[in-house]
Amino acid sequence: MASCTCNFCVRLQGELVWGQIEGFSPWPGIIVPFKGQVHLPQKRMVEWYGQRMCSQVIVFHFILTGWSFFCRCISMYVLQEAAMRCGKKFSPLLQDSEEVLKQVLDWAFGGFQPTGPDGLKPKQGAFICRSVNLASRLPAVLPADFCVCCGTKEIQISHPLFKGSLCLKCKDNFTETLYRYDEDGYQSYCTICCYGMEVILCGQDGCHRSFCEDCLNILVGPKTFDSLKVVDPWICYLCQPHQPHGALVPREDWRFRVQEMFANNSAMEFEPHRVYPSVPTKMRRPLRVLSLFDGIGTGYLVLKDLGFKVEKYVASEVCEDSVAVATINHDGKIIHVGDVRLVSQELWGPFDLLIGGSPCNDLSIVNPLRKGLYEGTGRLFFEFYRILQLLKPKEDDERPFFWLFENVVFMNTHDKVNICRFLECNPVLVDAVKVSPAHRARYFWGNIPGMSRPIIASQNDKLNLQDCLELGREARVTKVRTITTNPNSLKQGKDVSLLPVVQNGREDILWITELEKIFGFPKHYTDARNMNRQQRQKLLGKAWSVPVIRHLFAPLKEYFACDELPPIAASCVSAASTAPSSPNSPDLQQLR
Repeated sequence: MASCTCNFCVRLQGELVWGQIEGFSPWPGIIVPFKGQVHLPQKRMVEWYGQRMCSQVIVFHFILTGWSFFCRCISMYVLQEAAMRCGKKFSPLLQDSEEVLKQVLDWAFGGFQPTGPDGLKPKQGAFICRSVNLASRLPAVLPADFCVCCGTKEIQISHPLFKGSLCLKCKDNFTETLYRYDEDGYQSYCTICCYGMEVILCGQDGCHRSFCEDCLNILVGPKTFDSLKVVDPWICYLCQPHQPHGALVPREDWRFRVQEMFANNSAMEFEPHRVYPSVPTKMRRPLRVLSLFDGIGTGYLVLKDLGFKVEKYVASEVCEDSVAVATINHDGKIIHVGDVRLVSQELWGPFDLLIGGSPCNDLSIVNPLRKGLYEGTGRLFFEFYRILQLLKPKEDDERPFFWLFENVVFMNTHDKVNICRFLECNPVLVDAVKVSPAHRARYFWGNIPGMSRPIIASQNDKLNLQDCLELGREARVTKVRTITTNPNSLKQGKDVSLLPVVQNGREDILWITELEKIFGFPKHYTDARNMNRQQRQKLLGKAWSVPVIRHLFAPLKEYFACDELPPIAASCVSAASTAPSSPNSPDLQQLR
C-alpha cells in the first residue's frame, strides 16, 4: 500500500482508493468532485465507504496487500465494486460468505481478469458514487433473516427495538453501546445499528436516542435524514405511536425485549442458583450484612426503610467523606472496616447478605484509558468474588444466604462475560429512570429471588424532576441524564448547554438537596464534614439509586425479621402493595 503524492491532477473521479485521517486507521473510499470546497494542494476529496462523509486527504492506491488487516465487510464491498468494474462474475450458487471472500480475493490477486488492473479505472467523464449500504439487500419489509445493522444472513437474535435481526458481532456491539451516552446526554451511537458517524437526535422530553443517516436513508427512505434535520423538535420512531416507517417497523413490546436481551446476552447458560424456601415468620432472624465498596450507606438506608432488623452491618469503604456521611446518618451503627482486601470471614462473619459494586472506572468503555477487569481498580471485582466464596454456606447448611453485585452496563463484552463466568450467572439490567427522574442503567448479578421481575414505581417514588425541586423552582425537563461525578453531567440538551431549572426567570443548575431527592436520599443526607458542592456531587455520582435497591431487596422480607413500621412508613409500603416488589404480591408469592 504505497503512498501516492504525485500526478494528483490526473486522478479520475470515481477511482477506488485507501485514505487515512490522522488518528484513524486506513479506510476505503472513492474520489468524488469538489463541491465548492477549496482544493488543497496534494489532496483529493474522498467519500468514505459506509460512512457517507467526505474528507480532503492524501490517498493511497487501491492495492490489496494486507487486506486481512482491514474490516472484512468493507473489504468485501470494495472487492465487489472492483469485480463489477472488471466485468467479473462469480457463481450465484455460493452461499458461504467465507468461500465467496476466498474466491474474490483469489481473483484479485490473480490480476483482476479479464480486464486487468486497467478495468478498475472509471470510464472517462463518468462519475461513480456508489454508497456502500444495505439497500440492494433489503426488500420493502425487512425479513427476520437479515441483520439490521450489517445485512448479513448469519443472524443470532431478533433486534429488540425494531423488526429484523442481529448477527453475533452486531449483537455484542449493540449490548456494549446501547447505554453509552455522550457528554450531551444522548446516545453515542445510533439506536438502530449502534454505529453511525452523523446522527439526528430525538426531541422528545426525556428521550436520549439518536438515529444515524445511513439507517434512516436505507430503512425509512432516501433523503429521510436531510428532511428530518429541519424538523424541530423531531420525535423519534419509538416515541411516536408505533407504525411502519418504510422497512423500519418498531416493535410494540420493545421495552420487554430489551430487558430480556440484557438478561440473557452472555450466550452462556448456568445452573440455577440454590433456591431457599421462605422462612416461617417466627423463625426469621435479623440480618447480618457485609457491604463491600459501601459508599454512603445506601444498602443500610434501604434495609431500614423496608423495616428489616439489622443485627450487624459491616461496611468496607476507604473514602473518608463517604464513611463520614454513612456514620452521621445512621448514628454510628455501621461498622466500617476499611480496605476490602483486609476483610475476612473469621474477623467479621458469618453473614446473611453480601452486597457491593466494585469501581467502574477501569471497566466503563466511556473511559478511553480503561485497564479492564484484570488491571487497575478492575481487579477489585476479584475481592468481591473471593469474599463471596468464603461466605457461601456449604451444601448441608440450610440457612439462606444472598448476594448482589452491581456494575455499569457499558463495559466491554469480554469483561462482562468474564464476570458472568466467575459469578456463574447472567446479570439483570435495571434502569433507575423507571422509578426516578434520572437515567441510571446498571447491571446486577445475584441470587436474590425475583431480580428479573419488572421494576414498577410506587406512589411515593418521584418520577419527574419537578417533584424533586425546591419551592419556586421550575423544571425545564422531565428526566435528566445519568448523574456522574462530573459537574457537566447536570447540563442537559443536545449541546450540553441547557440548565435543567428556571428560578425567577433565570436558568440554574440542580441544587445538592435536589440531587439527593433524585437519588431517593433524604434532604441534606450528604451534608457532612463541611464538604462543598462538588465533593457532595462526587459522592452521589458513585451512589446507588435508593428506589432501585429497594426494588431488589424487597423479596428478602420473606426470609429475615422485620420491625413493625411506623404509620408513615407503613403507608408508604401499602401504597406500593400492588407492585411486584411488595412481599404480599402474587409475583412474590410465586417465589416462595
